[in-house]
Amino acid sequence: MVAGPARIPGAADRPPVAGTAPLWAAEWRARTLGHASLAIYREGEPPLLLTDPWLVGSVYWRSWWLQHYPSPAEIEWLSASAFVYVTHEHPDHFHMPSIRRLGRGPSYLFPALSERGFLDHIRERGFGAECLAPRRWRRLAKGVAVMSLPLWNDDSLLLIDAPGALILNFNDAKPPPPVLRAVRRLADRVKKPRVLLCSYSPASLVNSFNDERGTVSLRTPRHYVDWVCRLADRLAADFYMPFASQAVFDRADSRWANEHRTLYRDLCRHWRGRTQLLPPYATLDLDGFGWSAPAPENYRLMPSKRVATLTERRLVAEEGVEISAADIRGLERKLNKFRLLLRFVFRRGFAFRLGGRVYGYDPAAGQLAEGAALGDFVVDVPKLTLREAVANNHLSDLGITMLVRIRLLRRLDPRKVYALFVLFQFDDYGHLRNTRSFLRWVGRGARSSLTLRLPLP
Repeated sequence: MVAGPARIPGAADRPPVAGTAPLWAAEWRARTLGHASLAIYREGEPPLLLTDPWLVGSVYWRSWWLQHYPSPAEIEWLSASAFVYVTHEHPDHFHMPSIRRLGRGPSYLFPALSERGFLDHIRERGFGAECLAPRRWRRLAKGVAVMSLPLWNDDSLLLIDAPGALILNFNDAKPPPPVLRAVRRLADRVKKPRVLLCSYSPASLVNSFNDERGTVSLRTPRHYVDWVCRLADRLAADFYMPFASQAVFDRADSRWANEHRTLYRDLCRHWRGRTQLLPPYATLDLDGFGWSAPAPENYRLMPSKRVATLTERRLVAEEGVEISAADIRGLERKLNKFRLLLRFVFRRGFAFRLGGRVYGYDPAAGQLAEGAALGDFVVDVPKLTLREAVANNHLSDLGITMLVRIRLLRRLDPRKVYALFVLFQFDDYGHLRNTRSFLRWVGRGARSSLTLRLPLP
């Protein structure tokens, strides 16, 4: 265990406010666990609030595993949480095995996104769930309130007004400038020390490309550290708690991605500005602002034999499945929703390698066929993973699994291929289902992106 003294770097720049941290607030703590889980609690009590529980097992087809698992005693403690907030639908944030482990005791809170499939999913399974009114404070207990800020890209921010601190949970979200300005104005009016949490490592296709020269990487670790530092500066954050980036990749076809992770040592090497950088899995006292965190040598890993058994089982299943004509037609239908655009951007088409078979897509003909021309690039996807993504209508998940590799066959801007998976996301979440769905998404996105003023708690 390592610990640090109380220090509020930016506090000297703001006038002191009487009553900011009353005596009864001294027991409140903020603690990060798992991957993107934040617990707000009073010393000696169960958490009042827990966010984005991925606490057990793995996600993304046995590809992602936690760097530091909560102990059984800690999970029992977390299961007594009064509220659990889920920022968005990705399984490293909305992890049903972890939610089942927490049980039906907590009240589950969700953002008012345009499409709410995850809210329906959890209600159908007997969990108490509520959609928070956007941009309004919801009181959870004396001195503690939360505000959900839904964003256009199917994600949300969570602001937590706690005794002694304003906590800004940005998780994976990248809010537009008007939202950032509104949050900053609110924080200036609240006049409490600010604690920022956001991801700092890639979870997308940015490192999945290769050509005859080797890997084509769109982003370096320094890029992500600089982004967090700029965000912390814009929000005048006093503390940054590393967050939503604590996954390791442990499948034979995903281990390559470990060398592209942004690590805590990268944060330390490139950190700048006035915001104090805390270690991963820190517990922060919200009154005196002392902190403690486990030393890396004490991290609890999943037993290697268990990981090997589960990943091998998945890999055997991947090899054993055969791609059917129905699977190909399902993928073809998905691609043809964007046929006119794809015909313009990828005139030569592109291909999918599924095991030992290659299927080329011709956007001019709207056909995906075995043996067709490869075109501009080849997407290499495990067979069963593709089948499940097509069946669940979530092809965009393939872009963040660290399983997909993309071979560029000619000089091509990889961002064009990246954009293809962004299009998949818009359709996956139902925004392109019909005119009504599209207009609802655009309308809510415009309202959230043009947020100018947020109410005080």
